[in-house]
Amino acid sequence: MKLATSVLIITLLAATAAGCSRPAESAIAQPRTTVAVVRPQRGDAVRSITLPGDLVGFAESTLYSKVTGYLKNIPVDKGDWVKKGQLLAEIEVPELQQRVARAAASLDVQRLTYQRLEQVWKTDPRLVARQDVDIAQGKYLEAKAEVGELRAMVSYTRIVAPFDGVVTGRFVDPGALIKAGGDQATFSPEEGSSHPGGAATPVVSLAMIDTMRTYVYAPQGVVGFIRRGMPAKLTFQDLPQRSFDATVTRFASSLDLSTRTMLTEIDLENRRHELYPGMYANVTLELERHLAVLQLPDSAVGDDNDRNYVMLVWGGKLIRRRVSVGIRTSQHAEITDGLDGNEQVVAALDPSLTEGQAVAAVPRAPPFPKGSPVVPSTQ
Repeated sequence: MKLATSVLIITLLAATAAGCSRPAESAIAQPRTTVAVVRPQRGDAVRSITLPGDLVGFAESTLYSKVTGYLKNIPVDKGDWVKKGQLLAEIEVPELQQRVARAAASLDVQRLTYQRLEQVWKTDPRLVARQDVDIAQGKYLEAKAEVGELRAMVSYTRIVAPFDGVVTGRFVDPGALIKAGGDQATFSPEEGSSHPGGAATPVVSLAMIDTMRTYVYAPQGVVGFIRRGMPAKLTFQDLPQRSFDATVTRFASSLDLSTRTMLTEIDLENRRHELYPGMYANVTLELERHLAVLQLPDSAVGDDNDRNYVMLVWGGKLIRRRVSVGIRTSQHAEITDGLDGNEQVVAALDPSLTEGQAVAAVPRAPPFPKGSPVVPSTQ
């Protein structure tokens, strides 16, 4: 009997011990939270901005007539390539030729008068006053200047190309009345007539497109970064397979009061004539580049009360580390202080992760921008 009782007691104690050990064993077997980690990598940190751009010819000009007359000849049309000095249009002004003939006749009379009085005065100064000779000389010089002025006006009846380029607009046809002047007129090439009211008539327009200008309007927040020689990349919706590398050529150094933007120009070589005035471009300006700096994915850097931090895996637990951030984009963040490059950093912060939490780290390769040289940290 005693032996049976002892066996029963021992059996109950063993069962109790086994029941008490199950929670501990269960707690030890519970899996840890798995987090993806990356190591800081070295590469170029680039801050850029993409803005709309408008293409125009390096030089563009709408040509008007200096004299009023009828269009006699216009040997060019839209799309024609012309050379500097080439005849573009000829204006017929019959009355101007008559004025030149009349002025030339008057010049002959004044010259003869002056020469005769000068000869008489030299022969015998008592026969004519020197004052009369000087007046005759003045009239002769005045008539000579008038002839020169009228002949210059005759030269204006020929409109020539001011530079090598392409004709982008032809606004009149032979026989049209061309009104002199240089004021801009409201004109529609489709309608083929200028705005009524006596405004000057444009004849042709030219553009130099071997080199193009790209107009970009930089917002106030980035004008401090704009400088000559700044790298720029241009892409076009109609040319999806092409991109054009260029640099900032000039900028206005002044902001437009209505838009608070600064005109920035980029010259672009166009020897193949793939681009035309009026095209729209997406222009990416490289505002800033820091070479071979530590970088992390942007998702790895948190912001708490304007202080940046990361979560590190150290000894199987999470610790929080404050860091300083330089250039930050939607993909990557430059780390200027707080890391040496050998840490295991949580790749994507999550509100459920807390400092001191036990975790299992899984390495993940950090994606860096295409074209940015990335080398392992040697610190």
